[in-house]
Amino acid sequence: MNIAEYRLGNATVASAEDGFSIMESPDRGNKPGMQYDLDLTYVECMYCGRPVMWGKGKTSQLLRSSGFDTSLLDAECMILSEGCSQCKPETPLFHLHMVRVTSFSPQDAILLSADSKGHA
Repeated sequence: MNIAEYRLGNATVASAEDGFSIMESPDRGNKPGMQYDLDLTYVECMYCGRPVMWGKGKTSQLLRSSGFDTSLLDAECMILSEGCSQCKPETPLFHLHMVRVTSFSPQDAILLSADSKGHA
C-alpha cells in the first residue's frame, strides 16, 4: 500500500489508496462568522503543478487541525505541497505551505523588470 503524508502547521495528513487521516492536533472547529468555505482552497504540487486531491471535507479538516487562524483565509489563499505522490512516488512525506496569491498590475511588472533593484 502506498501512503503519502502531508504536513501543514501542527497537522499531519496520511493519505492512502483506501483512506485518509489527520493526526497530531485535535480538530479545532470553525471560527464564528467564517464566510469562506475552506474546502475550496486549492492544493497544488509546487514541483509538477498537479493538483493534490483528497476527499470532500478533508482540506477543511486539515486547515482547522493545523493551527492556522482560518478566519484569515479567503479565495486568494492556496496550499503548495513540496512534491506529491505523482512526481516523487518514493517520498513518503511532503511539507505543505499556505500562501496568498496576489496579482500584479502593469506598473508592478515594470518595477519588477527594472535593472536597478536597490540595495535594501
